[in-house]
Amino acid sequence: MVTPELSLFEAAQRMRDRRAGSAIVVAEGSKPAIITERDLLRAIADGAEPTSTQVDAYMTPDAVTITEDWHVIDVARTMIDRGFRHVIVVDAEGGVVGVLSIRDIVRALLQDRQRTLAG
Repeated sequence: MVTPELSLFEAAQRMRDRRAGSAIVVAEGSKPAIITERDLLRAIADGAEPTSTQVDAYMTPDAVTITEDWHVIDVARTMIDRGFRHVIVVDAEGGVVGVLSIRDIVRALLQDRQRTLAG
């Protein structure tokens, strides 16, 4: 997790250290946002100064969230239809539980398929 005031450079370092393609952006009283590798790439292409440009300049403030009860197929469909590779998972109260990536979706679908073939 990062804050909107953090620099792009610091956010990129945290993502690298955690081997993550995205970070949830949290601010008191706000819905969770997200910053992704694509956002960082866009910032570089725009010529943004990574050490002085804040996360809030390139984050997705209206990030799509899902709840834990979504079926993996519905998550995959939403991600494909909306054109993103990460989605924030929240609990029933709106608290952040984590992030699902397209890699997580593919892994879950492959495991399901293997169970089906084995059973």
